Amino acid sequence: MNDKQKAVFKQLQLAGLGIVIIVFGLLYQEKAISIVGIFILIFGLLRTYYIKKIIDKLDE
Repeated sequence: MNDKQKAVFKQLQLAGLGIVIIVFGLLYQEKAISIVGIFILIFGLLRTYYIKKIIDKLDE
């Protein structure tokens, strides 16, 4: 993997962490944990989108 792919992959890992937190929140029936997981998921996806967009601009 090159550096650009690594940057995008790390952001996708953050989004994946959000999914894991959501699942744990649902298993333990804690609404607050699930909400935090949702925010982490959204944050990770937004960062992935913007970093991918910046990388594509640099390639042009």
